Amino acid sequence: MVTQTIYLIRHGTTDWIEQGRTHGALDSPLSTFGQWEAQQTAEALKDREITRIFSSPQGRAMQTAGYIAEKIPVVEVAPLDGLREMGFGFMEGKRDQFKKISKKPLYLFLFAPIWFILLGLTGEKRAKFQKRVLEAWQHILSQNNPGNTAVVSHAIALNMILHTLPCGPDVKKKQRYSLGTCSISKVEIDEQGQPILTQINSISHLMNQGNHGN
Repeated sequence: MVTQTIYLIRHGTTDWIEQGRTHGALDSPLSTFGQWEAQQTAEALKDREITRIFSSPQGRAMQTAGYIAEKIPVVEVAPLDGLREMGFGFMEGKRDQFKKISKKPLYLFLFAPIWFILLGLTGEKRAKFQKRVLEAWQHILSQNNPGNTAVVSHAIALNMILHTLPCGPDVKKKQRYSLGTCSISKVEIDEQGQPILTQINSISHLMNQGNHGN
């Protein structure tokens, strides 16, 4: 028996995503398309009996969470610092060249070590990142909400949570999941308080894009 459902939502598309730039600890507002995505996500969640909304305090996540809260006016957004995205140090704000060269084996062989060295020297340490994200997740699980919960965060932060969860029959276990902007993943809590990942990266609410394409 499911006692509670937690909806994990990645923030909407930003100006920097459209420009191919890296976020990390730095921020960029939702683009026009990202605002539309957030509105569609809010519409999809408005009747899900959500009584708590947690969000990364970063602007792109808070903007997305704000659209959800508009559809559930009795619920306020609670910023949770541990849900912030991993910091990428030197690479933040710069164009993401890693994606471009990932399909070119020679360039990847030459560039990847430099990328990881820069991340290690200037970015957030993985152990610290993991600790704060999983502590935030445990805080969310400990709330004993009478209803369901929405959590708005970032691709890598959400993956840190998702890869720790057991999967339901319709979800294939992966070390890292591909999460689209404003995708919804669903975690169900059973009678023993065990969280189970039952849906990953749902974007069905975004399929009717019309003229809103990215």
